[in-house]
Amino acid sequence: MTYRSLTALALLALLLLFGASSRIHESSQPFEPEASTIDLVMFRGNPERNLSAVGTVPRRPKLLWRFQTKTKYEGRYERRRRRGLTAATRWQGLGWTGQPVRLGDRIYFGSTDSYVYCVDAATGAEIWHYPNHHSIKGSVMIHDGCLYHGGRDNKLHCCTLDGDMIWQTRTGNDIDSSPAIVNGRGYVGTEDGHIVCFDPHSGDILWKRPAKGSVESSVCVVGGRVFAGCDGGVLYCRDTESGDEVWTFNTGGDTDSTPVHFRGRVYVGSPTRSGRVAGRLWCIDAATGDMIWKARLPRGVWASPAVNPDRGRVYIGCNNGVLYCFDADTGDLVWKRHLGSRIWSSAAVTDGCVVVGVRDGGTLWCLNEDDGSPIWAFDDGFDIDATPCVAGGMIVVGSQNGWVYGIGEAPEYEPINPHWFRTSEMLTQPTDHDPTGIPTIYSSAPAPRTWRDTHAGCTDNLYYPVRAPAP
Repeated sequence: MTYRSLTALALLALLLLFGASSRIHESSQPFEPEASTIDLVMFRGNPERNLSAVGTVPRRPKLLWRFQTKTKYEGRYERRRRRGLTAATRWQGLGWTGQPVRLGDRIYFGSTDSYVYCVDAATGAEIWHYPNHHSIKGSVMIHDGCLYHGGRDNKLHCCTLDGDMIWQTRTGNDIDSSPAIVNGRGYVGTEDGHIVCFDPHSGDILWKRPAKGSVESSVCVVGGRVFAGCDGGVLYCRDTESGDEVWTFNTGGDTDSTPVHFRGRVYVGSPTRSGRVAGRLWCIDAATGDMIWKARLPRGVWASPAVNPDRGRVYIGCNNGVLYCFDADTGDLVWKRHLGSRIWSSAAVTDGCVVVGVRDGGTLWCLNEDDGSPIWAFDDGFDIDATPCVAGGMIVVGSQNGWVYGIGEAPEYEPINPHWFRTSEMLTQPTDHDPTGIPTIYSSAPAPRTWRDTHAGCTDNLYYPVRAPAP
């Protein structure tokens, strides 16, 4: 064999070895499955809170079903001394933030009527209801075959996906914050002014750290850090293992908006201290807590941001009734759209659409993500503070009038129901909410009671889990 032949064989062997090494290296990388277009199992989709929606959005919307919840009265034991609340105050439907979640062909949501419901996604038929002692205003979440949520009964709840209690842990006040569970630990904020780490299996508290006020924002968890805002105008970054403070950021006002992590940055909204003068959308370095940019808004912000990773945009609603779209890197305004009323609902972004609800008139808007132009609008006639669940080719959203709606795609041969929807061609035409032909399901739960243990002064078993009796 000639020298040239030996050299060629050696080069070929090296190439084969390099190729095998590359394949070994590639196969050793963790497999990351694509996000499901059916499942959306927590508020904003994942612990980083940057997955606001999945799958397609109906372009020819049809009301598939509507589900009516019960009515809960505030009761005489609450003792929260909040302006405007009396024993006769009515709680109905889904409140802020109130995003339903979807797993397979089932929808789960907490209602301000004091029940958690599981319904069939296709028909709205009730599968089960799980009782609480007071309203659930925030969002439920699913993890490892269990459902977690807080409520105005001052408890963190864990139940099975069949609606059976596993444990409840009492805190010192409401829980509007929606939990996140990462690496075997759960995190949540409480209105008694704490960020809490809990064991998801037992409900035991692993650590709790004080905040400068009520923590109503849902927690954002990523990279060994947990982020949460409070009504004292502080955004906290804490270590997930120890709860030690990493950094704090002064937002200037009541930070109920949930922080969203995206590409090493945290996005969060807030009002100014007065709450009526101006608001901010902050972009903060997740590692250092340094401000990267801020957008000044004319009114306060209580909604949570939504990001589109593919376009590098961030969307947020404001109390002036305007939905804003910003460049996520620079903070430059891309477009804005006035929707006629205050926006507390957090936008959902997918499939080239932005879906968001408004207050004082109850409209759910579907906007073109390119420029904010309307595609269609769904009229409910009441406040929509809740965040829509957009998954599996349909939208599920609740209103404060007691109804939860399932919206899907109308077949090509079927006209859009003009009694409920307005399209871009007839946005100025009124709707009359004719229920003819729409499947209507009524909650089978008993009339909600008032409970003596739901006032904020009750300290029985505080931060101690109560577990379900053995079967």
